[in-house]
Amino acid sequence: MSKKQPTKIKQSIPAQAKITEQPSGNNDPVKKGSLSDFTLLSILLTVITFILYFNTLKNGFVLDDVIMVKENTIVVKGFAGIAELLSTPHMRGYLIIPNDTYRPLSLVMFAIEHQFFGQNPAVNHFFNIVVFAGCVLLFFSFLYKFFDNKKIIAAFIGAFSFAIHPIHTEVVANIKSRDELLCFLFAFMALNAFMKYMKNGKLAQLILGTVAIYLSFISKENVITFLGVVPVLFFLYKNTDKKRAMLITAGTVVSTIAFIVIRAAVLKAYHANDSAEIEFIDNALTKAPDMASRIATAILISGKYLWLLFIPNPLICNYSYNSIPFASFTNIGVLASLAAYGGMIWYALTRLIKNKKDTFAFAILFFLFTISLFTNIFILIGAEMGERFLFMASAGWCIAAAAAADKWILKEESPRLDILKKPKIALILAPLLLVFGGIVIARNTDWKDNVTLYKADFEKSPNDSRLNYYMGTALAENLYAEETDPAKQKEIDKEALAHLRIALTIYPDFTEANAEMGRVFDRQKQYDSAEHYDKIALKLNPNHPIANNNLGSVYLVTGQYQLAIDQFKRALVVNPNFMLSYFNLARTYNQLKQYDSAVYNYRKMLAFQPNYTDAIQEIGMVYFAQAKYDSSEYYFKKVLTINPNDANTINNLGAIYLNTKNYPQAIVQFNKAISLNPNYINAYSNLGRSYYFNKQYEPAIQTFLKEISLNNKQFGNIPYIALSYQALGNMQEARRYEAIAKQYYSDFKLQ
Repeated sequence: MSKKQPTKIKQSIPAQAKITEQPSGNNDPVKKGSLSDFTLLSILLTVITFILYFNTLKNGFVLDDVIMVKENTIVVKGFAGIAELLSTPHMRGYLIIPNDTYRPLSLVMFAIEHQFFGQNPAVNHFFNIVVFAGCVLLFFSFLYKFFDNKKIIAAFIGAFSFAIHPIHTEVVANIKSRDELLCFLFAFMALNAFMKYMKNGKLAQLILGTVAIYLSFISKENVITFLGVVPVLFFLYKNTDKKRAMLITAGTVVSTIAFIVIRAAVLKAYHANDSAEIEFIDNALTKAPDMASRIATAILISGKYLWLLFIPNPLICNYSYNSIPFASFTNIGVLASLAAYGGMIWYALTRLIKNKKDTFAFAILFFLFTISLFTNIFILIGAEMGERFLFMASAGWCIAAAAAADKWILKEESPRLDILKKPKIALILAPLLLVFGGIVIARNTDWKDNVTLYKADFEKSPNDSRLNYYMGTALAENLYAEETDPAKQKEIDKEALAHLRIALTIYPDFTEANAEMGRVFDRQKQYDSAEHYDKIALKLNPNHPIANNNLGSVYLVTGQYQLAIDQFKRALVVNPNFMLSYFNLARTYNQLKQYDSAVYNYRKMLAFQPNYTDAIQEIGMVYFAQAKYDSSEYYFKKVLTINPNDANTINNLGAIYLNTKNYPQAIVQFNKAISLNPNYINAYSNLGRSYYFNKQYEPAIQTFLKEISLNNKQFGNIPYIALSYQALGNMQEARRYEAIAKQYYSDFKLQ
């Protein structure tokens, strides 16, 4: 009997009762009693995430959303473009550059969304929220496992901090940043899978984690820092099985190598694997006065990242020259940053020596590993600073927040949900949600469109050259296009030029700003100024496609057609996807009456944008000029299937019927054009002639008189009035209009 009922079993009964109150690593609440708690907290996190970012659904395309979604020629193919996206460089659907990257996964997702929903920014924003919610939940799951399934409330607080932190607004509100979201999503999917593998040894979890790491890589390369994170996590923290830790690390390395090999092959195939040349305007550290000031400024920027984690203000979409002036090691900000990072490193190392599983040490190491790519201390990257660079690294801050809550607030209390109702918890989480959540919702409204965003951020960083350029461009292109009042358009251009001049005052060698100045002056018909700025831009960068196109436009309107052709062709060598250059090239050939070349380039343009009615219309005009009326009619009718109330096209269609002597049908079309535009003088002229040739002399006379009443300098149809009166037998009026006609046409005489 003593063997059947030993003393230890009796002592285990209260321990088991205690386990139901506070689960251990062997009693996973996700699988047993606390499943509802984990589910409820997951639902709560999802609801919070959607509430905070729901107002982004009202936003449009901003910044690089145009490049990656709106005008990406491969993405808009939908399912048909997926294979191409997986086998081409990142920018290939918009621009061909010699130093591209390989990040296809977000583009594939955009293509799928386009297949089902067309071009709809609300849908794209919705899926950004969905993916971000997935990031929050996977981070919550990771923290829960990290705390050995014991501290669900601490894990919730960490995930809650991640969900509400305003530093994430750029990534969630900017559609293009789906790559950042997916990178994080699959990185933490991998960590969760690896932790399950470490616990149960199931090969499927190891494979899932390895695949997830690769998917994270093809979202964005940031996950390469997990080559440091993974060994630290599984050799120092979750290190119950060294062999499994080695296999997890090996899986991470295999995914890394696979990505590097595939990336290199894709970029080599498209000659897009040159070393990236970082522009000064984007990262002024490339031309710092000396190495000391470069390192000091980089350290200062690293300190700004820490500041934004604790005090997320100001939030700015762009940091370029001269938003962050060069600093020296005597700068108080540099010294404070050095002290902060030095203290963090010292604390992490000493805590690891004393306690190899110290949570704060892991939080610091995670932050340091994942932010290291973006400090510009070790390698220079394409920007001095960016809030998006904190997205992955902020998880380290949130891990520390969870650890702090566990140590100083929760302590040894029960992990049940009712603890969230306690005043000491509510007094922390509620104000944090109100303050951070309020900032998030307000910041999302700034991302409504380019004009709104740049206006908001320009005021925070008026010395940023690129922000001034962005502001000028948004005014000149976006706001100008929305305005119909010529006087207001003129004021918009004036304000745009003011911002562009500030950008050039800060940095005179700013290629894009010079090119945009040229474009605005071209629109204002100040062709000398337009040519001046276009040539400056091309002196700075002879291969700049926009500047080449802009200069070609100047030559086109000033009748220098061969020079125009040369510029448009140069633009297309650099960027074969430049739709506007095909259109302008076609127009130039049209002016030269080289109709075959004109039609060829119109069709090249339409291959990118099949419903671009201006190009379709002009193809119809080319065929009309050659008296190929059947082809001309086809293209005019094609325009009308897209825009049935286009008065110009209806008039042009009527002109075909007039020239082919189908006068009744011509009359129908011209009357329709006039009904849409009662002041359409050319339609009145064509309608009057149609009536005349159809022997409907009374309406012909009335139509011509209406034309003259709209413009008393319209004398071209006076002979037809005289001839109409003659046909009606009213010779008195016929002679009177004959006399008027002779004042302008000496050879006119009644028949």
